[in-house]
Amino acid sequence: MSFAALSEKEQADRLGELARSALLAFGFEGARVSLLKYRENAVFRIDADGTPPHVLRVHRPGYRSDAEIESEIAWMRAVSASGIRTPSLVVARDGSLVVTRSASGVPEPRQCDLQGWIEGTALGSLEAGVDLDAATLRSVYRTVGRVAAELHAHGERWRRPEGFVRPSWDANALVGDTPVFGAFWDLPELDGATRDALLRARDRSRRVLEKLPAPSLLVHGDLIPDNLLVAGDALHVIDFDDCGTSSVAFEIATTLFPLRLMGGYDDALAGMLEGYRAVRPLDDDEIALLPDLLLARGLSYLGWPIGRPEIASQRPIVPFLAQALVAMAAELEGGG
Repeated sequence: MSFAALSEKEQADRLGELARSALLAFGFEGARVSLLKYRENAVFRIDADGTPPHVLRVHRPGYRSDAEIESEIAWMRAVSASGIRTPSLVVARDGSLVVTRSASGVPEPRQCDLQGWIEGTALGSLEAGVDLDAATLRSVYRTVGRVAAELHAHGERWRRPEGFVRPSWDANALVGDTPVFGAFWDLPELDGATRDALLRARDRSRRVLEKLPAPSLLVHGDLIPDNLLVAGDALHVIDFDDCGTSSVAFEIATTLFPLRLMGGYDDALAGMLEGYRAVRPLDDDEIALLPDLLLARGLSYLGWPIGRPEIASQRPIVPFLAQALVAMAAELEGGG
């Protein structure tokens, strides 16, 4: 049986063995390994006697090159040094930040990196949104907006190291003919009418986004509730796996897409814009593109299961997400 045909638990068990092998490169022997998340990457909590917990990422094969991961880590370390709360990175015994290991039953070697643990509670989740009252939601996203602006300001002034390479979240990446996450139109769950409506929506979004200048702003790219950890009054940002060049509007659209689906969007948007503008200017013309960017981001998420057929747990949300996107597209068309 192929690796992709195994249950997610069986896949995670095999990746856990690979994680144990990778930990030896960081000087962790006999550590306890427990799965935290298996979505894009397999993410494990690492507990070893005498040390605080850590997090080991076993990367999805072929998604990021070594140079891309090393560039991600370089920005994370620079961001952390500037005072923005992000995880610390652990250097392997040989001085590297990314190690590649193999394991029996895993068909290809996997890149791995080790990060410090952050005590905190996720603000919410991509699937369920954020469960807060309107006033609290606006207040929390005022902080999120401020942190996003601080990240962008840091990315503007930071001298990128030689060999720095990260993806660009442009029209092609989101709604092109070969989108990064996968071609949603190949989903067997879509009926003909839904597929046609979504393809028209894709074409609309692409026409709008292709008018934008080439993206150059360094953004986190995935400030969804899962990646915002609240610890007391502090907000920590994790998971820079999708950081790259794009626009402020793309960052905001990605951040607020779960709330656009599950509720609270207007209050969260108002708070995020307030927080952002307290730190950094924001172009109203760019914010006017948010509806199309929200639609484009949603279409990119819809294609995610195509590129990751082994993650079966995400398939049940396809019909709900597809219908929500059809409704969003209809609102855009109705508004001209």
